[in-house]
Amino acid sequence: MAAMTLEQWLARLKPGETPVFRHTKQALLELAPRGEQVSAKEIAAPILADPLATLRLIYNANNRSSRYFDTEVATVEHAILMQGVSVFLGKVGDLPVLEDTPQGQDKLILSYLYRLARLSQHASWQARDFGTLYHDTRSEELQVAAVLYHAPEFLFWLDAPDIAEELAQLRRRLPSAEAEKQAIGFALPPLREMLLESWKIPEVTRGLLKSDSGGHARRRILWATLDIAHHSRRGWWNEHLTACYETLAEIERMPVDQVIATVHDNAIRAARAGSWVHAEPAAAWLPMEPGEWPKEREISEVKTPSPEQEVAEHTVCPMPNRSVLEETLANIEGHLDGTLSLSQMLAVILKGLHTGLGLSRVLFALITPDGKRVKCRFTLGIPSEDPLRHFEFPLDSKDLFGILMTKMQSVWINEENRGKLWPRVAPELRARIGRGDFYTMSLFGNDKPIGLIYADRGHGDCALDARTYDDFKKLCLEAAKGLSKIKPANP
Repeated sequence: MAAMTLEQWLARLKPGETPVFRHTKQALLELAPRGEQVSAKEIAAPILADPLATLRLIYNANNRSSRYFDTEVATVEHAILMQGVSVFLGKVGDLPVLEDTPQGQDKLILSYLYRLARLSQHASWQARDFGTLYHDTRSEELQVAAVLYHAPEFLFWLDAPDIAEELAQLRRRLPSAEAEKQAIGFALPPLREMLLESWKIPEVTRGLLKSDSGGHARRRILWATLDIAHHSRRGWWNEHLTACYETLAEIERMPVDQVIATVHDNAIRAARAGSWVHAEPAAAWLPMEPGEWPKEREISEVKTPSPEQEVAEHTVCPMPNRSVLEETLANIEGHLDGTLSLSQMLAVILKGLHTGLGLSRVLFALITPDGKRVKCRFTLGIPSEDPLRHFEFPLDSKDLFGILMTKMQSVWINEENRGKLWPRVAPELRARIGRGDFYTMSLFGNDKPIGLIYADRGHGDCALDARTYDDFKKLCLEAAKGLSKIKPANP
């Protein structure tokens, strides 16, 4: 299919008749018999928990020919009041239900829509709460902006699911901007801004969602909370979260520890409020605190799709365990007398890399007996069918890995240096590694090459970070010491 132009996308992605989740319609139908006794705030609660319903209501409120004095409507409560509570509730029965549409009956599409809903709910809950803590009297505007941030992706799944699926797959192995350009033809942030403008979304909302996250405090709060929701969806150990916490601490004038506690509490409340969504919430990955099992079990009781519904596997990012790292370093140091065999020493090192550093895929490549090649010998977390199992290269090769073997040194391939370093990797190794971030370091003992360690967190959403890279190098240095002490009689 030929790539669509910007004008074609703007014409295609119209949210006027967007369906709502079945749970939302049912919640509104239960309110309807109370008529004018129901407040706009009560009605807004289930709508704000449903990104599709929020998009539909805000879009229609700002595209009605009968708008009074061209008033822009930036909140759900305002949109309801503009119609009148009884009028709005009288139309609830006509709302289309997502689960009854062809898209809603497609297991893959529904799975991704549920996950987007979880992400949107979490972001909007964090945004409103930190807006309130900032004494923002219009904190619902932040909440709505957080929901509308995800609107284009919802519409891609509803109106162009083939492209949405391609984008989801590309994001597993490419930086987001590059994946978006390949799948859509445009980077998503500027496309989002143009879509919101074409939908006549209020200027205040569009201003908050400008792709430049700097500026006034309200915008910085919104973008920090959007980032928190994004980076916590696979786990809570991510260096990007620290920057978000520090931003909020500065704005709110709160200690960072208090910000973290508030973020975690918001994640739990968002998860409980959205317990009807069939996708794991970010709160599910929060570390358990010591003490009795809590009486409220809503999070653990969240229903998830059956195995056949869960088409795209949900990945939980591994959590580093510094106590295991320290134990590993001490264990290596305590066995520099040659008492461990090669396999025993490697088992110690593997545990440190996998559990201590939270690296899900680890590979040891050792010098072959003839001294001419570096070849994979031990792996952890790499399936037998994975091409990475066949990692191998000549010791004297002139590519990046060959250069690494000239002395003990390391490299972290990431988005910032990929353009420069990735072309220097031999094509056959690029094919075996796949396009993802990784650490690697050569190992030397007595000034002679021993081998090489390769490690990553898969090629999905589990990011590598600078602190783990420092610990990786520290552990590799200790590993080289330990391996150099292995006696030839114990290969």
